Amino acid sequence: MNLDSLQRLRILAGLISLGLASAILISWSLWTGNREFPLFPLGGVIPPFPDFLGTAVAVLLLATIVWNGIHPSRLATRAILASLFFLALQDQMRWQPWVYQYGLMLVPLAFVSIRSSPETRQSILGIHQLVLVAVYFWGGVHKCHAGFISVYENSLVAPIVDQLDSEFAVNLLTAFGYAIPPIEILIGVGLLFKRTRRAALLGAIATHVVILFLLGPAKGHVSNIVVWPWNLAMSGMAIILFHKADSTAPLAFLKSRRLKRVGYGLCILLFLCPPLFYANLWDRYLSFNLYSGRQKQMLVKVPADSLERVPKSWRPFLLDPNAPDGHRILSPSNWTLEEMNVPLISEWRILRGFARRVHGTFPETDDLLFYVDYRHLPDKPKRFYTPEQIDEMRW
Repeated sequence: MNLDSLQRLRILAGLISLGLASAILISWSLWTGNREFPLFPLGGVIPPFPDFLGTAVAVLLLATIVWNGIHPSRLATRAILASLFFLALQDQMRWQPWVYQYGLMLVPLAFVSIRSSPETRQSILGIHQLVLVAVYFWGGVHKCHAGFISVYENSLVAPIVDQLDSEFAVNLLTAFGYAIPPIEILIGVGLLFKRTRRAALLGAIATHVVILFLLGPAKGHVSNIVVWPWNLAMSGMAIILFHKADSTAPLAFLKSRRLKRVGYGLCILLFLCPPLFYANLWDRYLSFNLYSGRQKQMLVKVPADSLERVPKSWRPFLLDPNAPDGHRILSPSNWTLEEMNVPLISEWRILRGFARRVHGTFPETDDLLFYVDYRHLPDKPKRFYTPEQIDEMRW
């Protein structure tokens, strides 16, 4: 069945709204601020809402997203973008990759109506195609290093390998990890051209199916649940944007007077900013750097004689390493996944802020130590740091 540009945009708006609303519901405490994990406002400018007001804002945002999915409009889209921007400034933990992608896809819909001319609608679809191309392309580029193989072997396929009796099957599955980065890059590039679009689309759908399998059935439990609606929405959006869409060109916005500047701006964010990650000038998640093994891990060693000063609300998140000296471990990444169903934004500014919060809770503890590790990188820099050393670090 062939869909015209208006039908594609209506379905696309519905998928964006469904994916965003589902992820917000799954990570509800992230958006209401009613949680124990600290908030990290950008620059410390915007204070947190009182609990009742934070919940009211989250409910209003969710209702607007659902309404916009049913009746897309520029006004509702602008309200969503403004709310997301304000809430992101209020807490950097909301800078999740799916928030960023959905936000970018909403931008052109905030400038022109989906009921505009067919040429304008094609321009919107073309911009959305570029968003998906960037996600797949950079997702592959960032995996082109040995750290990704560690993620693949030790985190993603380890449950499958443990159940295999055949050494040949284990070696074959392990070797497949080396093919994943070029496959993702080729998917992104292949979606740009009509002749390769069908194969690339099948590859994209297969990628999302494999990701969900590795995060669910392969482990015997659902892992990182917040990315499930994202992967499902991405599969649907890829089909709507690229299946039998030969009349849509990714650079169609160049012919649109109203969307030309918007398209240029998004292209900068999509294709020029991600490489800045390697110069520590752009965030990992905003570079579509996912499951690549480049994330930092922080563990806090809380001495046994300081445990009584741990706030009661923090104690459920302490890990017991069964150490002879009785110390406990506080892991911010485990904390965020357990309390908010989202991964930690592991940028140095967040880790420094977390270290300050913890140190402020135990100001008289001299042997409070922070273990920072690039878990999956070979020859990784790792050591124990004092609170003062963490505060001085920038990268």
